[in-house]
Amino acid sequence: MNVYKLDVKKQGYWALDKDDYEQRTARRSPWYKVSDSGSPRYFAVCPACNNPIQIIGFYRLPANVSAPYAKHYNTALPGVGFYDREAYEHCPYADKTKSSGSDKGKRSPGALSRLILQLLIEHFDKVIWLLSKTIGIRIDEKLAVSMLRQYAREEGWLYSRATLMNIPWIFAYMADWQDIFYKKMENKEMAQALINAEPRRLSLNENDYLVKAPACTEFLTVGAYYTCHTASVTNDILSETMDLVVTIRCGYENPREIYRREIDFDFNYFNNIVNFSEWNSSAAGQRLLKHAAEILGPHLLNQ
Repeated sequence: MNVYKLDVKKQGYWALDKDDYEQRTARRSPWYKVSDSGSPRYFAVCPACNNPIQIIGFYRLPANVSAPYAKHYNTALPGVGFYDREAYEHCPYADKTKSSGSDKGKRSPGALSRLILQLLIEHFDKVIWLLSKTIGIRIDEKLAVSMLRQYAREEGWLYSRATLMNIPWIFAYMADWQDIFYKKMENKEMAQALINAEPRRLSLNENDYLVKAPACTEFLTVGAYYTCHTASVTNDILSETMDLVVTIRCGYENPREIYRREIDFDFNYFNNIVNFSEWNSSAAGQRLLKHAAEILGPHLLNQ
């Protein structure tokens, strides 16, 4: 992996850089250690699964390696962190040769799931803001509450591939199908694609809300869900995606897919807004934080 952090209780992380690491650790224990054979070793924490990692190649690159990298260190390290085998096994950095599928298997409650839940509650206003920008649909308070309730039913924080880095996108993924009719469309290309797919049924009003076409008299439901969550690591760089799918149902017909787009997870964007000290939550944002605490807060007791 090419990223690291130093505190298991925080989400923030940094790109792997020797000078940056030296200054953040002051080149002292517990990050700098000496092996039983007398060799120096350098440690940190995996930003995805919160397990200890060892940094390789800062001062001497191994043969056939072009840049420093970090790998999991599968044992607890005093002052660095505990080793959670289950979290490691589902970490996208654990095996850089695999691409993980979108099964919704669950992990057991533990320190990682508790921190995921805690961060989601504390930064829920930012999560909704980021998701609205990413998917192109304004997530209003009603939709956000509906997503929270479904995420709670699914116990989304226990999804086996949930990490500290992908919290916003996995929140949406584990919220299942959600009604997006009469929601503001912030992605104009997506809005036009929906209308082109169903020109006799769908339209945008003057405020860019997705509504029925004026001549349509059918009962319609339009909703979105997420599927095909995949993660892969190439050259120590993690990438994750999922598909956004929009469906329409007319009367008693079966739902039909009318739109699909791949969503890339922008880990740096999320990392930046979570750690942005000058973020000022609006009144609407404060209401979102209250809803998150009320709906998800009780589940912290079970982690």
